[in-house]
Amino acid sequence: MTALLTVENLSVRFPIKRGWGKTSWLYAVDDVSFEVQRGETLAIVGESGSGKTTAALGVARLVGNSGGKVDLAGEDFLALEPEALRRARAKVQVIFQDPYSSLNPRLRAEAIVREPMDSIGTLPVDQRAARVAELFEQVGLRPEQMKLFPHQFSGGQRQRIGIARALATNPELIICDEAVSALDVAVQAQILNLLRRLQRDLGLTYLFISHDLGVVQHMSDHIAVMYMGKIVEYADRLSLFNSPRHPYTKALLSAVPSVDQKRKVERLLIPGDPPDPLNPPRGCRFASRCHFVEDACRSEQPPLTEVAAHHKVACIKA
Repeated sequence: MTALLTVENLSVRFPIKRGWGKTSWLYAVDDVSFEVQRGETLAIVGESGSGKTTAALGVARLVGNSGGKVDLAGEDFLALEPEALRRARAKVQVIFQDPYSSLNPRLRAEAIVREPMDSIGTLPVDQRAARVAELFEQVGLRPEQMKLFPHQFSGGQRQRIGIARALATNPELIICDEAVSALDVAVQAQILNLLRRLQRDLGLTYLFISHDLGVVQHMSDHIAVMYMGKIVEYADRLSLFNSPRHPYTKALLSAVPSVDQKRKVERLLIPGDPPDPLNPPRGCRFASRCHFVEDACRSEQPPLTEVAAHHKVACIKA
């Protein structure tokens, strides 16, 4: 199986003014590398502020990158000039987190779904209306709903419109940025099953951003765990859930509720707060909150090292 997306040493930083003309840099994503195989799902997980969404937006060039390389279907995505980038955006689309604010309230549903085709010009004009009708059917919406405005839909229906819009340009990669976190649990299941069906039928590739490990377990093939802008563990789904190696990953998994009475997992609490992102520690960024910390952890940043087949961990004790 070949990689559709290869990300190497991606960094995203933001300037922070600290008074008296001084500027510090916040590295939201710091030297991150991963790849997504064609037709599969890579989930990036972590707590709020870990950099997972910024990494995905950096891949799509929706935020500026300060370093690295993004290879999408054999094309250097970060090196594209404006016009070439506009055409290349047909290959990568985003399903946003909030179905209420991500749709233009002034446009009817059919215009929202058609908008990417009009902007990028992926289809002849006379074929776009038929394509919109086809997309509505694919995501489970009725033809008569095409004339409605976003406020006339439920949250789950709005997210279906967002999915149809993402499919409009026949993308090769879809970034799902917390795509179900704003929905009720029952609706979440419907949308996740829809995404799985579309992936199977259309051969889609997903970069799936989430903090919900239950959702990730249902959706992903491989998982990258991020903490303070760094990937601390990278593995296939079964390896990560059955044999987590990094203390941060173990703590995250121990917090996942289960209805299985036989499954007893020791709860690992993470003490304290993350260090200052404007002044990260010299060594492991999780050292100040880790139960297994050693002096060596505070002196040197551990590299992401392969400890088993397709399983990488950034921890000296892994």
